[in-house]
Amino acid sequence: MTTDNSNDTDTRQTAMLILRNDGVDWAQLEVEGRSKAVFQKFVEWVADLKRRGVYAGVEGLQQSGKTVRRKGAGLVVDSPFAEGREAVLGFVLVRVNNIDEACAIAGESPHAEVGGAMEVRMVAAFPKP
Repeated sequence: MTTDNSNDTDTRQTAMLILRNDGVDWAQLEVEGRSKAVFQKFVEWVADLKRRGVYAGVEGLQQSGKTVRRKGAGLVVDSPFAEGREAVLGFVLVRVNNIDEACAIAGESPHAEVGGAMEVRMVAAFPKP
């Protein structure tokens, strides 16, 4: 996924807030009847990011996946791609001035509120194809 910065005067950078599966007791949230409310709160948080002008994108990821790597001349495809606690649930892209601002936004996330880990990475420039 690439971001298109059509406003050339915008000096902000794109940061990726990666939602990791570790830290959240999903089973407990389900028992407490809170899992749907947490998801709705997340949707509302993303809408608020858009209103604030920092939203650049959001995507969820399916739980199933595979890892592909080369070993010598062979191609190895493994599944599952990560341990459950390491799985990436999705990501949010935001436009920020620096990584500290991105970390502050990540800390506002309902995912972080319920104990979920949020990895924050600045998007690096990549040559356009």
